[in-house]
Amino acid sequence: MPDDSSAHSHTGKEVPNARSMASAFGPDSPAFHQAYPELLALFQHVKDVPEVSLRFRLWRGYQLGVDRSPEDDEALFIRETYVALLARLVARMFLEVSPIPSDVTELTKILDGEFFQGQNITNFIEDDFFTWLLCPPVVNQGAALMATLAGSLSHYDFVSGIPDLLTGLYEEFAPRSPETDAGGNPVPGWLAESAMSNDFGSPPGPDQSLLDPHCGSGKFLVAAVGAIKQARLERGDDAFDTLLLILDQSQGMDPRPLAVTIARTGYLLALGGLVQNFHPPVLLPVYVSGVTIPPVRDLEQGSGDSEPVYEFGSGEPGEVFHIPESVALDPVMLDWLFGRLPNYLRGARLRARGQDTEDAIQAVLTAFHNYLAAPKPRTPIPDPLSRFAAEVMLKTAESLIRLYLNQPTNVWLHILKNAPAPVHMAQRKFDLVVDRFSANP
Repeated sequence: MPDDSSAHSHTGKEVPNARSMASAFGPDSPAFHQAYPELLALFQHVKDVPEVSLRFRLWRGYQLGVDRSPEDDEALFIRETYVALLARLVARMFLEVSPIPSDVTELTKILDGEFFQGQNITNFIEDDFFTWLLCPPVVNQGAALMATLAGSLSHYDFVSGIPDLLTGLYEEFAPRSPETDAGGNPVPGWLAESAMSNDFGSPPGPDQSLLDPHCGSGKFLVAAVGAIKQARLERGDDAFDTLLLILDQSQGMDPRPLAVTIARTGYLLALGGLVQNFHPPVLLPVYVSGVTIPPVRDLEQGSGDSEPVYEFGSGEPGEVFHIPESVALDPVMLDWLFGRLPNYLRGARLRARGQDTEDAIQAVLTAFHNYLAAPKPRTPIPDPLSRFAAEVMLKTAESLIRLYLNQPTNVWLHILKNAPAPVHMAQRKFDLVVDRFSANP
């Protein structure tokens, strides 16, 4: 356990830890008492805007096993938004020591993840449920609130901070129930068979892999990342190789969106100098997903190169998405392809303003199909998709385009980047699996 006593860096600023962060920004803190009513008022102002109500409704779908009134759910959503904002700001201050500007444009880049993508960290922040503050009627006030929080955080030095410093905040704000704790759920067969050992009594060695299937705020992942990084660097491994191997060796998932936000933050901070200096692209292997493998659907595509196709719910009644196994098994491909789709979604919307909607959709689908079927040199996925896989992805793209034309939002892309995690994790062996029947989440 880290020392909870306060310390100061060479800058004279306090180096925070889990206890000091929980004290300074927890439910009893002046920071929270100022931010919460402001956030609640902003949400009340826009909660009936379709995009905001959609994000809130989809977020509620992840709150399984918790019986609350709609008003209590709204209060929890605002509390979690507050913690998610703090996580984004802490990560920004960890990666760049310069003060956070008060400019609305720069603050929104932190909120929507554009800043982190510019730092070659592609999925730390996605267009998730907590980006409702980007809604135009409240974006300026939301940015002002972020600037106030950034001012409160500026008294701390996060560059050398303790990686799990947000776990205390998560535990203060996140609801608990037997259904959302892993101990109340059966372990699926693929998970029981995926480990050579489930003993996490000591940190993993530099060549061991670890899966935390119910990672919560990421305590075990953070410990594993730190242990592997230290062991590899001490034996003289190259920093780039160490980074890439850690990302492959230490992985996790959790069905709670805020938990994954905090776990990704801790994972990022645990990587330390590996990501604070120039580094290859980073796809943080922590996902918003349960451990159940989604159903396989037999889709008739009339192609001889067929493969299993997985079905994923959208959170909307009657709307499902399909992803071919070759894409679901490759997290980099999954992130890359869905990361390209916003351009096509916006293109469809622009085209639909000046031509027949169906013609606009077909034109964009043709362009996307050409992209899928073509070689993509100098990208993470240089080879074209098979004809079958391209057709399946095209059907999913069509569903996403139609949803986007009805309600312009990329939140479904966030869902689809995360939901297939059990598919690709089930196809590999891990040396260690964190067992929540004997460990607290």
